[in-house]
Amino acid sequence: MRKTNHFPKIFTGILVIFLFFFESYGKLDSIGNEAQNQNAKRKLEFLIAKNRPGLSEKERNQLVKATLRASQLLQFPKRNQVSYTPPVDRLGFLVGLIQTESQFHTHAKSHKGALGLMQVMPETAKWLAKKEGISFSQANELYEPETNLLLGVLYLNYLMERTDSLEATLLAYNAGLGGYKRFGGVPAYSRTVYKYYDEWKGMVIPQEIPISETLASLISI
Repeated sequence: MRKTNHFPKIFTGILVIFLFFFESYGKLDSIGNEAQNQNAKRKLEFLIAKNRPGLSEKERNQLVKATLRASQLLQFPKRNQVSYTPPVDRLGFLVGLIQTESQFHTHAKSHKGALGLMQVMPETAKWLAKKEGISFSQANELYEPETNLLLGVLYLNYLMERTDSLEATLLAYNAGLGGYKRFGGVPAYSRTVYKYYDEWKGMVIPQEIPISETLASLISI
């Protein structure tokens, strides 16, 4: 009687089980990341709707997407200083800065001429765009969320590489690198950014997004 070789079947069974658990782990990990991303997106939607109740849903969604994309470009230096100790919530950090600078008003303009969400100076934008090979021709482009956030984050990254703490980076962002090195900065500025950052970190995931004032008035008719 011929002996049956069970090894191939056993090996195949082990391989199937291994692949199942490997694939399941990947799916579970993806689901976890997706849930985390959706929570961050919902918090951002709520925050923008709260600060800019007059925006349409389309405008709000565009602003949410632009902010999420820009936050992924933030590059915190890998240093040993306490101020750079991870983890730093990149989106929360950017949200704190945007709230401090403009409260998410895309057409904000300072008395010094800084424009848009991150209050970028046109001269700085022109220099940085040329340095990074980014298309930029006129100051009004800084009112566009994508352009403003891209150049604002790149400038923030530039300052991070030239200062020794996140607080110093924020003060330099507010006063300019040259101004910060000569005169220091206004401590209240960095404290305000951190205040908004802490509020973001402690924010409960909202169940509902506030509707715009325009939509609310139509509903009440």
